[in-house]
Amino acid sequence: MALRLRVRFSKVGKIRFIGHRDVARVIERAVRKVGLPVSYSQGFSPRMKLSFGLALPTGYESEAEFVELPLVTDAVLDAGPAIVCRNGAHAPCEHEPAAAGPSYCTIAGALSEALPVGMEVSAAMLTDGRGTSLQAAVHSCGWQFEIVGLDATPAAKAVADFLAAGTVVTERVHKGETVSSNVRPSVEVLQVVGCSDRGAVLSAELSATPRVVRPGELVPALAPAHEMGIARRTHQWTSGAAGRAEPAVPAMCAQRHKETISG
Repeated sequence: MALRLRVRFSKVGKIRFIGHRDVARVIERAVRKVGLPVSYSQGFSPRMKLSFGLALPTGYESEAEFVELPLVTDAVLDAGPAIVCRNGAHAPCEHEPAAAGPSYCTIAGALSEALPVGMEVSAAMLTDGRGTSLQAAVHSCGWQFEIVGLDATPAAKAVADFLAAGTVVTERVHKGETVSSNVRPSVEVLQVVGCSDRGAVLSAELSATPRVVRPGELVPALAPAHEMGIARRTHQWTSGAAGRAEPAVPAMCAQRHKETISG
């Protein structure tokens, strides 16, 4: 059986400005430092077989990024279970319910220590490697984002007008061309949840199929005279036999670090 370690991590602060490829390099470096027994590709230039969830746009924050690491099966002990790393064995997390499957607080902590400021691992769990990829499994994403200079009251009116509209056409640049599309069907939830020092803070759930819709596409329709401030992904939602779920849920010991966007 092909075992994978599924890791949930955050990306907040200044590090939001590094791109997806740089994030992959940072993850690889942290995994090597911790000594996780991961599988590599074959050939003259072996690489870690990392598998990410939906790519995060450069400049966006997130508390719900996911990566799967294929493990060397012989390095996972049945009596525990525990993953035997070069730097020692890591015991199961005591905070997750048994139904969630084995996860590893000590591995999460070790990876967090090996990552740069702004990136932190909140969950790590074993999967059997079966089923669809993380990218294909995600059907929607949760977001929080700011509209700079807009107060909560006019923001709430803009949200109400947006939700009442049958069609909301926005423009985006795709492969060097400006493309217009109706984003209204892709907005499942949209509401004002507060204010930061910069402006109103909105919460949204946006579809990831047939294409990923991002908060930056909504702001010109909601408040044309304003710009988007900090935008943060809060969830990546999947559907399965057990219903709607996230690929990995933060352990209780990591929940205390979660907070809404503030000044």
